[in-house]
Parts: sequence; structure tokens; C-alpha cells
Amino acid sequence: MPDSSKVEIISKALDTLASKPVEKVSMWVTLIPLLIGAALTLIIQLLIEIYKSSKLRESKRQVLISKAKAKTYLIAQTLKDLAMYKVHKQYYIRSFQITKDPIEKEDSFKKQYEKGQEQRSTEMKLDDNIAEYFQIITEYIIVTKNKKNFQQFFDTIFHYQYPKSSKFDNCHTSEELIAELDIQERSLNEKYKVFLNSFESIQSLMS
Repeated sequence: MPDSSKVEIISKALDTLASKPVEKVSMWVTLIPLLIGAALTLIIQLLIEIYKSSKLRESKRQVLISKAKAKTYLIAQTLKDLAMYKVHKQYYIRSFQITKDPIEKEDSFKKQYEKGQEQRSTEMKLDDNIAEYFQIITEYIIVTKNKKNFQQFFDTIFHYQYPKSSKFDNCHTSEELIAELDIQERSLNEKYKVFLNSFESIQSLMS
């Protein structure tokens, strides 16, 4: 009696399929798309970081420009104060010399001393402001990686000789002295403008 649990399937197509060798797929076919995808991801991330860094650097640059401008303003105001104290000191020295009244003479002596003290205090304040200004500019140079032509203005500031006030030698009366006071103060402020030009030139290079 035949075994019904076994069924023999005969097919030429199946025989052909069974005898055909299985083709091996190269690993590069799989790896190359993955590598390309990974490379594109890295490039995109790099571009994003470059963009963020550029935006951050530009933001920092603008902040430093603003700080330098504010510090230039403070330096200008301090120079005005310095000019005033220098002129007033010489004014009271001359007033002491030409005044006959003992009370006015004593008052002029005290005031010339006070103006001298205020002058020294203002000079120290000016030095501090200039030092802070150079710190800002140095940071700007580091951030922007560009020195441009700053050095020539640095040299002018470093080697600047502060002008002195007139001693009012041409004044022989209190009336002449009073009339000359404002003239000498404006004259000294004009001389300081040459010094301020260096700061303004630096500001133009930064903008």
C-alpha cells in the first residue's frame, strides 16, 4: 500500500531555482548610502555651528563697538574737566600774585591748591578710562582677528604730551584775569581735540 504521507513535487522551475547560486550583495552597497547620510549630517551640523559662531562674533563685535563709543565719550568729558582744572589752577595762582586784599589772597591760595588736587584726581581718572578703552579695543581685535590700522593711533595716544594751561602772565588786574579765563579754557579744549581725534579714528575703523 503506497505511503500517502509523502508527496513528491516535481517541477523544473524549482530544480532550476535550487541549482542557481545565491548572489552575494557587496557591503559597500549598504555602507555607501549610510556614509553619505552621515557625512551630510555632519556638514549640516558644521554649517549650523559656523553660522551660530558668526552671529555670536558679530553680536560681540557690536557690543564692543558700543562700549568703545561710551568710553570715548567719558574720555572726552574727562578731558574737559582736566582742561577746566588746569586753567582754574593757573587762574588762582595768578589771582594770588596780583591781588592786594589779604582775604582774597588767602582764598586764591586755597582754591589753587584745591584745583591742583582736582587736576591730579582727574588725570588718574583719565588714565583709568584710557586703560579700560585699550582693553576693549584689544578684545575687539581678538574677536575680529583684524588689527587694521589701529597701531598708528595707539602710538599717538601713548606718546601724547598733554598741553599746559596759560599762566595768565599778560593779566595784571582782576578784570583782565576774569576776561581771560574763558578764552584760555576754550583754547586748551581745542588743543585736546587733536588727542580725541585718535579715539574717533579708531571708532571709525571699528564701525
